[in-house]
Amino acid sequence: MWRNNTMVAIKKHHQWDLNYREAVKLQKKLSGSVILSDGFSRVKKIAGVDVRYVKNSDKILCAVLVFSYPSLEIIEEKYVFSKVTFPYIPGLLSFREGPVVEKCFAKINNIPDLVFFDGHGYSHPRRFGLASHMGVILDIASIGCARSLLCGNYDKSSLHEEKGSYSYIIDGNEIIGVALRTRGNTKPVFVSAGNKISLESAVKYTLLVSKYRIPEPVKLAHNFLKNINVV
Repeated sequence: MWRNNTMVAIKKHHQWDLNYREAVKLQKKLSGSVILSDGFSRVKKIAGVDVRYVKNSDKILCAVLVFSYPSLEIIEEKYVFSKVTFPYIPGLLSFREGPVVEKCFAKINNIPDLVFFDGHGYSHPRRFGLASHMGVILDIASIGCARSLLCGNYDKSSLHEEKGSYSYIIDGNEIIGVALRTRGNTKPVFVSAGNKISLESAVKYTLLVSKYRIPEPVKLAHNFLKNINVV
């Protein structure tokens, strides 16, 4: 039987309703708050986060599923509805999805040691993708695991077909993430540190919780949202 912890302490922070220039300026400022080293001593609980947009509406849903680690048994499931107020702009996803993610975490009773986000972390033009933004606000270790490359380049020739193979994503002269093969003979995912974790640990834990292409915490959160009836 799992005992509930204190609820996630969400830091007081900026408004979400910003214009493009304000949002970009804020990302540049807050990126200095990202911690790219391990901020945890052990991992007993892992969370997966996913967001679903309701077709032909302005509704958005977020699910946060918390699992025991390493067994990945579900401890807690929470979801919330919200309204989309920020337009789709590449590189500013956190201002579109951040509000509903924050509302969902406010309902969680079991604080995870590590959170997987379906999106980028440090592998972002301003080094502050969704996983980093929410990791800073929630003061929690987070990993960004995206399905497509947002910025930078990687050497496809060095990425082999077996699980565990990876190629560094380089932007300028900086390593910002990896293209990682989480299953043999499948497309890679793009993994980066979100907050309070090193890139090496982000790769390690992504592989440890991946049976298929998408890590299980994110995949199961996605499947959970698919079964939510929207009125």
